[in-house]
Amino acid sequence: MCKCNDHKYLVEKVDRLVLPENVVPIKYDLHLKPNLKEFTFKGEETITVQVKQPTKTITIHSIEIEIQSASIKSSKDSSSQSSKSISFYEPEEVVIFEFENELAVGEYCLTLEFTGLLNDKLKGFYRSKYTVKGEDRYLATTQFEATDARRSFPCFDEPAHKAVFNITLTVSECHTAISNMEEKSITSNNDGTKTYVFEQTPIMSTYLVAYIVGDLEYIEGKTKGGIRVRVYKAVGVEGGSDFALDTGIRAMDYFIEYFNVPYPLTKCDHVAVPDFAAGAMENWGLITYRDVILLTSDKTTLATKQDIVGVIGHELAHQWFGNLVTMEWWSQLWLNEGFATFMGYLVTDYLYPKWNVFLEFSQSYRNSALSLDALDNSHAIEVPVRSSAEISEIFDDISYNKGSCVIQMVESRFGESFRKGLHHYLTKHSYKNTITEDLWASISHASGTDVDSFVRSFTKYPGYPVVSIKETEKEGEFLLTQKKFRSDGEVAEKSDDPIWNCFIKFQTKNGPFEFTLTKKSDTVTIPNYKKGDWVKPNYGQCGYYRIAYTPDLIKALVPCIESLELPAQDRLGLLSDCYYLCKNGSTPISSYMDLVFSYHNETDSDVWTFIIKSLDEISELSFDQTYKTDLEEMVRKLLKPLSQRLGFEVKSGESSSDTLLRNKVNSYLGVLGDKEIVAEARKRFEQFKVDQSSLPSDIRSSVLVTVVKNGGEAEQQEIINRYLSSNDIAEKSSLLSVVCKSPSNALVLKALEFSVSKDVRTCESYMLWRVQNEFKPVVWKYFTENFKSINEMFNQNVLFAYMISFSLSSKMTDQQLQQVEDFFKQNPVAIADRSIKQDLEQIRNNTKWFNSFNKDLLNWIKLKIN
Repeated sequence: MCKCNDHKYLVEKVDRLVLPENVVPIKYDLHLKPNLKEFTFKGEETITVQVKQPTKTITIHSIEIEIQSASIKSSKDSSSQSSKSISFYEPEEVVIFEFENELAVGEYCLTLEFTGLLNDKLKGFYRSKYTVKGEDRYLATTQFEATDARRSFPCFDEPAHKAVFNITLTVSECHTAISNMEEKSITSNNDGTKTYVFEQTPIMSTYLVAYIVGDLEYIEGKTKGGIRVRVYKAVGVEGGSDFALDTGIRAMDYFIEYFNVPYPLTKCDHVAVPDFAAGAMENWGLITYRDVILLTSDKTTLATKQDIVGVIGHELAHQWFGNLVTMEWWSQLWLNEGFATFMGYLVTDYLYPKWNVFLEFSQSYRNSALSLDALDNSHAIEVPVRSSAEISEIFDDISYNKGSCVIQMVESRFGESFRKGLHHYLTKHSYKNTITEDLWASISHASGTDVDSFVRSFTKYPGYPVVSIKETEKEGEFLLTQKKFRSDGEVAEKSDDPIWNCFIKFQTKNGPFEFTLTKKSDTVTIPNYKKGDWVKPNYGQCGYYRIAYTPDLIKALVPCIESLELPAQDRLGLLSDCYYLCKNGSTPISSYMDLVFSYHNETDSDVWTFIIKSLDEISELSFDQTYKTDLEEMVRKLLKPLSQRLGFEVKSGESSSDTLLRNKVNSYLGVLGDKEIVAEARKRFEQFKVDQSSLPSDIRSSVLVTVVKNGGEAEQQEIINRYLSSNDIAEKSSLLSVVCKSPSNALVLKALEFSVSKDVRTCESYMLWRVQNEFKPVVWKYFTENFKSINEMFNQNVLFAYMISFSLSSKMTDQQLQQVEDFFKQNPVAIADRSIKQDLEQIRNNTKWFNSFNKDLLNWIKLKIN
């Protein structure tokens, strides 16, 4: 399709629209003066540029900024001229400076004066509100990724336009200012303000520039090599910084050693920001976080601490992979995010090996990626991004989760050569921009293997294969066949489906064996294997594909499941593969249910998390069926022995898995209405109302969700009141997440209205929309009837897609689906367009699956009961 008329000032470059390349930046001298009372800022800026072709115009990015003046001066002869005109073209978010006299090839200084607003959109240079002792306070902070530096200062806002930055901030005497670099000087201006001048940055992309102004405090430490590490928060905000500081120091030491490349700066700050759209942002030397993912207290759960370590690791990995070496364009986003996600887990596993976080990685990240990537509305890891408007849509589970799974697959296969390849990559391309092939070339250099040919099909195409494994007549020989896995198993294979290179690790009772399937079908002989023995393909679950097991292969593995001889990673992988092959219609639901109930001896939290999720999904699809009560009772009996073993109290010296498992199992039993759990939760809730310290953090969620789910308006209001009165960010988050669990239409509606009130941060509103299927019609009705105001509030918020997803039932009639499609045709939501398409495809598939399994599940339940 021709798009030759979709641009005016931007220019075509391969598959994207970019700024004209006749002028490029070298250096920015930027001076900003934010006013936190009026929520405005003034700016003065000189951009040193190189004019590469004679021109009378300079086009750069700028949006929501008023530019009062522009002039340009030649570095060669000091001649200068003011702009003849300053015009904006909002569709492309650019400003065009036109000059009377032609600019010859050479170096110039473009000087601008401008003003802007400290917005409340959580992007650009924005204001963030927090409350101390009932008083609203503000700090000014930045979020520039992907394309919002242009909201704070006019600039060449593309990752390949690297430059150095000299940043100066003039702020109120009572405020602190921080930026990417250490301050060079702080000068009092004798007018109630002071001016911070910061050291010059290394050459870097605009999206990594950052500055924060407010009433800040910090704690400090140093790495082994003397790098200064601080954790900042607003004065008066509750929550400790010690855990984050310890993690930040130890993680940085790990990465310096792992990459064998020095950290390029002299300091690294971690800053808790009250209002923050994402989890964190890797600004070079000034990493920002949503406060709940950085600060801790005695109310912080183990699960949240694990998230904190992973996120800090993720952002620190970016300091090398993304900041020191940067993707050439947003189509290579996965190079940043997939890699950093994997490294976040790698460093967490190093710092806290008993947490066994790679099992959680499989349960959460791998399953999320494989689920989304089976849709027709998926996209390749490397997806063409033509314009700025398309970028936000690829910050999704494909870029992050599939990307990290592909990185793990490569690391698993190449081991130490992978690490050496990273060192080569980071050293060779420091302060430059790269594409995917540059990374593979470096790992190939270290391993002596053509990595690109091995992994290309996983990055260039959407989807992944399912590998069917069947025994032949010859003992020890297996026939392997691959085809693209689709969430709708009735869709026929297509001629352009790729052939993947599947590196498969097999494990039998006699030991390991490796094989690479490089064609549609092949045979493999596994040494010393005899018919009836067990064999586990994709052992360790590092391959990005699914396995289709025959009933005989599953039967042989069941004793290893019951005895726990099979590692938890592989017990989980077997379950996941069988469940999703059931969902796409390849196997009957009765086979999956039989497999699940063979896990009665299971002890691992992440395996149980998947079991509970899958059974809950089946239950939610069956919410209007008469057999649902019998199904829930069977699930309750499956979980009850676990609950009885674990009890309600956290035990001294217990494993992290048991701590997490207790909360998950008791929470779900509470949702199912288990009488003992409900009674115990209510007793502890009454104690909590009198003494908040009586409810330990790691059982708080199970108690609260049980009480709200089995209560009424009084219980919901009590939670809301506690949320409004609490100053502890960890406690507030757990309280907010259960408000919507009330079991009536009226109370769900009350939760929705609360979500968009001034008492709930817009970055947390989505948490109140996650209701059970039977209440989804209430959410959809509220969403559609209030769309105009909701859209105005959230249409630039990346979390809006979650709110929309949570408003849609997981199964619908054709008529209901058509109504949803018609609504979004009439009311498009650009920031969630791809997500909405994926949601609707999943709903169609779920409905088709439900219609296919409904009778089979009923018969299975009758058989088990009788």
